[in-house]
Amino acid sequence: MKLRNEQMLELMQYAFTRLDGAWFMGVARKHGIKEAWEADIEAWKQFAYLMGKRIRKNFIPKPVWPQSFLEAFEIMAYVLKIEGRDITMEGEQLAIRVIDCEIQKMIAKAGIADCGITTIQTYQGITQGLFAGELHLNVEHLKNLNHGDDCCLIRLSPM
Repeated sequence: MKLRNEQMLELMQYAFTRLDGAWFMGVARKHGIKEAWEADIEAWKQFAYLMGKRIRKNFIPKPVWPQSFLEAFEIMAYVLKIEGRDITMEGEQLAIRVIDCEIQKMIAKAGIADCGITTIQTYQGITQGLFAGELHLNVEHLKNLNHGDDCCLIRLSPM
């Protein structure tokens, strides 16, 4: 059997998001929810940093704010199947509004976590990797689908 690229991508997106959830739930069962949250934060921080670093190495060797961040975010959103998003910019500040996110849906279905626990570290991590530690972001998670809001709303600005 030979899968088309689209089929393979869909399977990889499914596998990645489900592995993230299974890993979290396994840690929560063995060590408790607080420990799972702490481990999840560290895992996403490291993952995002390495993703940003890989994107810089292979695709955006000389990143500039905000264009390169937006390009890196598009790549990451594609990998994580964050499909419903809107990005606006005022000056140096970005606002990312998400209404359709595979990880959020999975978390809501499981009912044991909140994707917001890793939001700040994920955005900061990808920025650190992409900009080789030369750009730091202030990240605010203002709305959260897992809390019943109409969207996730994240505001980012260089420090």
